[in-house]
Amino acid sequence: MPSRPSKVPLDRWFSSERVMGLAASVLIGLVTVTTWSTAWSDWYLYRTRRTYGNNPDKMSEANLISGSLGIVAALALLAAAVVFIVWLWRVRWNAEMFCRGEHRYTRGWVLGGWLVPVVNLWYPKQVVDDVVAASDQRTDPLITNLQDVPGTRLVWAWWLTWVAGFVTGNIVQRGVLAGASELGDLRTNVILSSVSALFTTGAAVLAVILIQRIDELQSMRPWVPWWAVGTAQNGFQPPAR
Repeated sequence: MPSRPSKVPLDRWFSSERVMGLAASVLIGLVTVTTWSTAWSDWYLYRTRRTYGNNPDKMSEANLISGSLGIVAALALLAAAVVFIVWLWRVRWNAEMFCRGEHRYTRGWVLGGWLVPVVNLWYPKQVVDDVVAASDQRTDPLITNLQDVPGTRLVWAWWLTWVAGFVTGNIVQRGVLAGASELGDLRTNVILSSVSALFTTGAAVLAVILIQRIDELQSMRPWVPWWAVGTAQNGFQPPAR
């Protein structure tokens, strides 16, 4: 689905998204902390069940801790997701002005790609691929198709670790084993929770590096829109950054 509008986007100019990227990075770091806290709460619930059996007071306390930390983790993830998507939306806009080449998906998929089931396993990655390609100053501003630009190992690594953490943390652990009370199920829950935390930590680190990388690419590339490239050498001066 091509995203290039029929007219050049003159309703705004380039903008630095460093502050928004920093905010997203901080919240992503918070998600990592809360992910490990929920992994700990799962371990605490398992240890309590193993030590005290079905003691109602002890299990009630452990379940309360697990539930409370789960709510905090969900809120942190929501906040990080909102800020990250806003940041991605804005750097995508910059990318559209750097290069004429069509992105694989319309701008609405910057948000929709995360929400629509099944396609959310690869659409966001391809959105980021196109943003990186358009932001790189080595990419010809008059390129016709950004899909022709090879992807980067950084984006691949970030996306694979994110999907792995998503699958283990949300589909398996929170879906299949939600509400588990048997000792064996709780032990499996602890293992999956820890694996999910490991993948989430890796994805978080790579996401922060990716945010910094895109900011560097967009800062290093001359802020001249693709439709003005031919006039830039003849006295065209973009507004001050």
